[in-house]
Amino acid sequence: MSTFYKWYNARLSSAPILTHCLTTGFLFGAGDVVAQTLSPDPALKGKYDYIRTARMCFHGGVVFAPVVSQWYKLISTRIVIPGRPMLEALARMAVDQTVWAPVGIASFYVSMGVLQWHSWEQIKQELQTKWWRTMVGNYAVWPAVQFVNFRIIPLDYRLMFVNIVSIGWNAFLSWFSATSIEQSVETLENAEHRLEELEAKVGKRF
Repeated sequence: MSTFYKWYNARLSSAPILTHCLTTGFLFGAGDVVAQTLSPDPALKGKYDYIRTARMCFHGGVVFAPVVSQWYKLISTRIVIPGRPMLEALARMAVDQTVWAPVGIASFYVSMGVLQWHSWEQIKQELQTKWWRTMVGNYAVWPAVQFVNFRIIPLDYRLMFVNIVSIGWNAFLSWFSATSIEQSVETLENAEHRLEELEAKVGKRF
């Protein structure tokens, strides 16, 4: 770990954007490896889609990393509340989640669609069906993560922190993007139904 830390610091000093792109692309790909390995889809058993992983690496390294690294710099310099670090972190998190999160999730589906040579109509249908559901999942995870990120993590390491946390999130995005609209909606509806049943059982006990 110390060797990687030294390497990462050296690369950040000499080539920050390239370092962010390479590490983010790698970790986006790792998320897809997790998604494919743990996929319940019987059609994927014994198979591995390397092109799908390549698409995730491309989006993470070429689309996501350059934009987000600059986005973090922007909000860190523009949103400054002297003497109020908790409020400052909260404000940065709020702007991140209301401005970047909707755009970032939309860009993911557009990027995946373009890389698969989908028509614009297909991409729009994906956005209409999956974007809002993905946003709901986003708000269950990322506000707390980003508050910690903006409150504790130094600027140069914020993207890496997000990337590590994102391995699980990217696995979800990869699975949700790769499945058909009907399968995705059916799976999420089943999960929501099971959650409602669990909440009802817990409610009866109390």
